[in-house]
Amino acid sequence: MRSPEIAEQAAYYGDGFFHNNIFWPKEHTGKMIDLYRERYAHYGHGSAEQAIVGLGGHVYMRRNSQDALREFRPVFDRSPVMGGGMSMEEYMEETPLTVGTPEQVIEKTLSFRDYAGDYQRQLFMVDGGGVPLKTVLEQIDMLGAEVVPVLRKEFAVGRPADVPEAPTHASLLSGLAQGPTGREFQ
Repeated sequence: MRSPEIAEQAAYYGDGFFHNNIFWPKEHTGKMIDLYRERYAHYGHGSAEQAIVGLGGHVYMRRNSQDALREFRPVFDRSPVMGGGMSMEEYMEETPLTVGTPEQVIEKTLSFRDYAGDYQRQLFMVDGGGVPLKTVLEQIDMLGAEVVPVLRKEFAVGRPADVPEAPTHASLLSGLAQGPTGREFQ
């Protein structure tokens, strides 16, 4: 999901491409998405802009950004993947990790379009590094109540008409949804 070979394979078959950019800098993510979109068009599935793209993001939220930073720092520091290298602040600068308020999560997530273009799917990791279940559930509540509604509205603003809506479960079940190639999903 983060290699040129997988981007090529998804493009060849006309499938969507999810880049798990959680641990990768935006430059790498942008290159993989550009490659996928270019090859998607090359194989005749539609224009590059019509390709279905999804991204990852890692969030930890609190009402006060300083509380979020203070609470998440020990999780970050003891993480075998994140800790032991860059500081948490450097990691937040280089990757999609957002530790702060719901508003900061919205702002940073909207910035992903700067290097990924318009995209249709956003996956958030809220339980990485051993975050306690109670806190994970609080993160999900904040995402659902405060972050996702704003992201849906903002992502719709300015989306070019030829960029398709991502297929939903309901649209696929109805049999009426069409993919970017004009084929009906069954």
